Amino acid sequence: MAEAEGGSEQDDVSFLRTEDMVCLSCTATGERVCLAAEGFGNRHCFLENIADKNIPPDLSQCVFVIEQALSVRALQELVTAAGNETGKGTGSGHRTLLYGNAILLRHQNSDMYLACLSTSSSNDKLAFDVGLQDHSHGEACWWTVHPASKQRSEGEKVRVGDDLILVSVATERYLHTTKENEISIVNASFHVTHWSVQPYGTGISRMKYVGYVFGGDVLRFFHGGDECLTIPSSWDPEPAHNIVVYEGGSVMSQARSLWRLELARTKWAGGFINWYHPMRIRHLTTGRYLAVNENNELILVTRDEANTAITAFCLRQEKDDQKIVLEDKDLEVIGTPIIKYGDSTVIVQHSESSLWLSYKAYETKKKGVGKVEEKQAVLHEEGKMDDGLDFSRSQEEESRTARVIRKCSSLFTQFINGLEQLQMNRRHSLFFQSVNLSEMVMCLEDLINYFAQPEDDMEHEEKQNRLRALRNRQDLFQEEGILNLILEAIDKINVITSQGFLAALAGDQNWEAIGGYLYQLLAAIIKGNHTNCAQFANSNRLNWLFSRLGSQASGEGTGMLDVLHCVLIDSPEALNMMRDEHIKVIISLLEKHGRDPKVLDVLCSLCVGNGVAVRSSQNNICDYLLPGKNLLLQTQLVDHVASVRPNIFVGRVEGSAIYQKWYFEVTVDHLEQMTHMLPHLRIGWANSKGYIPYPGGGEKWGGNGVGDDLYSYGFDGAFLWTGGRSTRVVTNNTEPFIRKCDVIGCALDLTIPVISFTFNGAPVKGTFRNFNLDGMFFPVISCSSKISCRFLLGGDHGKLKFAPQEEFSPLVESLLPQQVLLLEPCFYFGNMAKNVLAGPLFVEDDTAFVPNPVDTSMVTLPQYVESIRDKLAENIHEMWAMNKIEAGWQWGEYRDDMRHVHPCLVPFDKLPAAEKRYDSQLAVQTLKTIIALGYYISMDKPPSRIKTIRLPNEPFMQPNGYKPAPLDLSAISLSAKLEELVDQLAENTHNLWAKERIQQAWTYGLNEDVEYLRSPHLVPYAKVDEAIKKANRDTASETVRTLLVYGYNLDPPTGEQQETLAADATRLRHPAFRTYRAEKNYAVSSGKWYFEFEILTAGPMRVGWAKADCDPGRMLGSDENTWAFDGYNVSA
Repeated sequence: MAEAEGGSEQDDVSFLRTEDMVCLSCTATGERVCLAAEGFGNRHCFLENIADKNIPPDLSQCVFVIEQALSVRALQELVTAAGNETGKGTGSGHRTLLYGNAILLRHQNSDMYLACLSTSSSNDKLAFDVGLQDHSHGEACWWTVHPASKQRSEGEKVRVGDDLILVSVATERYLHTTKENEISIVNASFHVTHWSVQPYGTGISRMKYVGYVFGGDVLRFFHGGDECLTIPSSWDPEPAHNIVVYEGGSVMSQARSLWRLELARTKWAGGFINWYHPMRIRHLTTGRYLAVNENNELILVTRDEANTAITAFCLRQEKDDQKIVLEDKDLEVIGTPIIKYGDSTVIVQHSESSLWLSYKAYETKKKGVGKVEEKQAVLHEEGKMDDGLDFSRSQEEESRTARVIRKCSSLFTQFINGLEQLQMNRRHSLFFQSVNLSEMVMCLEDLINYFAQPEDDMEHEEKQNRLRALRNRQDLFQEEGILNLILEAIDKINVITSQGFLAALAGDQNWEAIGGYLYQLLAAIIKGNHTNCAQFANSNRLNWLFSRLGSQASGEGTGMLDVLHCVLIDSPEALNMMRDEHIKVIISLLEKHGRDPKVLDVLCSLCVGNGVAVRSSQNNICDYLLPGKNLLLQTQLVDHVASVRPNIFVGRVEGSAIYQKWYFEVTVDHLEQMTHMLPHLRIGWANSKGYIPYPGGGEKWGGNGVGDDLYSYGFDGAFLWTGGRSTRVVTNNTEPFIRKCDVIGCALDLTIPVISFTFNGAPVKGTFRNFNLDGMFFPVISCSSKISCRFLLGGDHGKLKFAPQEEFSPLVESLLPQQVLLLEPCFYFGNMAKNVLAGPLFVEDDTAFVPNPVDTSMVTLPQYVESIRDKLAENIHEMWAMNKIEAGWQWGEYRDDMRHVHPCLVPFDKLPAAEKRYDSQLAVQTLKTIIALGYYISMDKPPSRIKTIRLPNEPFMQPNGYKPAPLDLSAISLSAKLEELVDQLAENTHNLWAKERIQQAWTYGLNEDVEYLRSPHLVPYAKVDEAIKKANRDTASETVRTLLVYGYNLDPPTGEQQETLAADATRLRHPAFRTYRAEKNYAVSSGKWYFEFEILTAGPMRVGWAKADCDPGRMLGSDENTWAFDGYNVSA
């Protein structure tokens, strides 16, 4: 229906295009109906009857805008791309609609989208409800268009007036109408319904001809520039008050002066309004139609009374006797742009009688004003010279509020009438028939959201615009009497509740919610609006509020407190009317419900008005609340934040076996807000060099959590934190940034270095780089109370939800053999509530393994020791061969680990040069290590003959004739000192091997991996597998005993040398300690004093006295300002 290049006007509107407005009609239920929806208070679609020309249909509820049209493939791509976004749909220009396209239909009145809902309220259990939803995400709002006629096919353009089939993309069900219990309904079903496209208006004409008058426009009739056509403020359906007047002043901005022009046709009802086109003029807030009575006076009639004869009007340029009746073919067109807002002067003529819209003036008396002239609108045969009218279009927000007012007025009136009938006849069944409680609840919820205050973090200009719009809504509701209807409904509920008529409704959730919602709505309408609040600034209204405060349910009481707080803040004159009884009522709420923040807010607002202290209220509160009570003696609560870590440490240490790329995850199981502050949750890495999250820390007070110091790096779901500074890296989420079931991934690459994060598998656009690598890094969580989360380290310690990046290892692979994984607090004082103090936590495995074999570079072997090298090397080979054959190996020309074949099972002199050199170097290295460890090798008398072990031929005789013959060392026993030497040699052998592997770029891993150069044996010797320890020890023992069997003596080092080495090792590792003392205000300077402390666990500790100005970082007894006792010695 958009303009086509080079085409005629008829061609322009013959095809449907995006941004066009349509009505969907059908006759499947036996009558011509249109798909309609309200959107406010009722999300479900219904059917509007358009068959009877004498009963005007409300087409404003039936208009849908084709917002987008896409191919199904393009839709799938759009839904995938926009899966994480929120908001309204976006237009796509004026694109021609094709059969097979998926379309997005936006309801014009409510700005919501036609959707296949997830509920089902019809008798067909396979059908879904059809209604409106406020966003266009997912596939629920998309419908594919298919031809209902064989004359059309997929891929063709959709023409105006075509019959088509709409199919929900999400559920693959048809948009369907049927009758249930004699009522026509609409749903998404497996049954097909043919829908006819009724054109309403085009998108391009609305855009191109801005300023022209269209059908369905909401506007004001201005007369003479200073008055407009309206209904009087005292309007009533009764004949004496059912009149239409011209009035000036404030009414020109009020909702009761708004009218909608409705062309008297269903096709192109939203087209241009032209001369002579019959139309109805509908009053917006009452929903009634302008009509003429038998006295030619203008009145308002209901929809059922609005037949064409009395309600059809047309617009004329000038008054003449010419009567033109247009044929249907001339009427059912889009029309031409003729009449313009503020530019065209029109004269309204009644179509049936040809009478002109005019007025009659008369004088009346008004209280406080005196005699004033009023003008009543009438129809007249000739009229007056100044009967010309100008149009002024209303703002969209204003017209929407007027529609909401009409809906609320109807619903509240129906609700109040239902309560009155219940009070008279006490028949609850009739009440439920006349009042839809679920619709009432939904309408109240929508109204509360409609009057919600703008958010605090909104931009200033946008916030001010929102506040102005909100103020206008509040004013319009007050002017149209909706505020009084709310108060009347509350009063009516209270009266019949006190009389016990509502006992049967006590269990109904909708009924219980209505009372609280009414008070919340009342508070929302008056908040920030002095005019509306001023209605309560009188003694009667205040007494009305306080009379209900103490006796209502908690939900209603909360709403009433909101109302009272708004009145006291925005209408300070109410403070002068507060009496002692009022303050006692509020204090009684404190005693009944505890420290309710809303009650405290009300008490605070009583104390100050317009920045000036209200002494009377302050004195009353002091007199009635403070004596003997501590209800107000509580400071603002602040969440305590604690940090926890697993006992896993990684880092970049020169010469260490630590892998350099690690990854772990944290998932949130529970999150709850306990104070006014939002929950604290940060996840990341910290460094052992300085991360100390002091209790009670935080802003301006040291480190409190991850990222509050320079030794930790954290992510809270939106910000990266370090050094107490934050940088936002995720912009599309709101607090709390991390929610239940979210997964945060943390990656540490020490080769660059860089720390990166993922949020539910998606990389976060921000990293930490070039940070200090001193110390060891460990994963850490800092969180406040009532937060439950889990480390996912991989394997049995929490399976990862998302795979790490290539080359990154799960953190579980850094666990050392026999290491027990623990979760520990990063900082622990003990149980302060029970006065139990603790020292620093003992942390194991927090240092990197750097193999440090004995340095033999400066050792030179004596000549008599050098001579034993080859014999030692030969015996090492023979022992190795014997052990191999015992393990099932045999000789072969080529090595085969699968078949246990080895080519080195040959005599020592026939070994390859490389293998022979290795055995010789091992022998030399062992001899040098013995000397470097302080042992002295001396030559004794060599034995005349050395026995070898005689091994049996089976299985030791090899196919090549070789049989191992290691030395028989069974007769050699080792002393305790030599046993120590064997252990030292075994550990040194491991360190030599580990150092060589690390130089070859091998690192520690849980399993042997030749491809990635990972080994589980690159750990300190104390944690090495027992089988490897035994092998190393056996080799060292054979070496020492070989020396002894050849007549050598090994003299151990002197005792002084060993004591020096032990003292150096002790000095290198200072035990951590912590000193506690009482606060300075408990210091004493004279007298005799005594105290005790109880020891709960054994360990080194000191207790004593210190001067008030002593250094807090010193151990007791280490300087002249402290005196201590450690259980054995006194230190000073």
